[in-house]
Amino acid sequence: MKFPWLAAIAVVLPLSAQTIDYKFLDKLADKAKESSIVDLGPEQLGLLQGFTGEGKKGELGELSKTLKSIQVRSFEFDKPGMYNMDEMRAFRDKIKAGGTWVSLVTVREKGGFTDILVEKGTDGKPKGFFIIAAEPEELSVVHIVGSVDLSSLGKLSGSFGVPNVNVPKAQPTPKPKAEKDE
Repeated sequence: MKFPWLAAIAVVLPLSAQTIDYKFLDKLADKAKESSIVDLGPEQLGLLQGFTGEGKKGELGELSKTLKSIQVRSFEFDKPGMYNMDEMRAFRDKIKAGGTWVSLVTVREKGGFTDILVEKGTDGKPKGFFIIAAEPEELSVVHIVGSVDLSSLGKLSGSFGVPNVNVPKAQPTPKPKAEKDE
């Protein structure tokens, strides 16, 4: 090969400039009894910047200034097995394989899983979140691009088609009772 470095660039470039292809997810809308597909880019998010004041609208207006895009795919199916769970695991693993995505929360359940990933920015701050919540009869994928923290992510829950993703809290370990001297 005349330019061996060209082959190295061809391999590394797709990983560093990784885009997420939603085409296979969009096809699930035909199988689902309910589906939501949300594609918000800079123009749509820019409209939210006019929201000001107290409450959720004001918070969303401020938050929209730091976001570049929100992609949501949410499906509800009549019965289990209407989508391939292994395909969703492979989709998640492909995203993680690029090296810029790190797992924050991983929940495994019988027949499903939830993963919340954060994309590391060069400055050490998160530059995106990716959530996959896969259950036998429901599937939600949320991809948020922009400078956002976990508290801001909670503010998006239930807005713009972003589903409420409930992650079970760890139960505190009971403290052993001190023995009384009698």
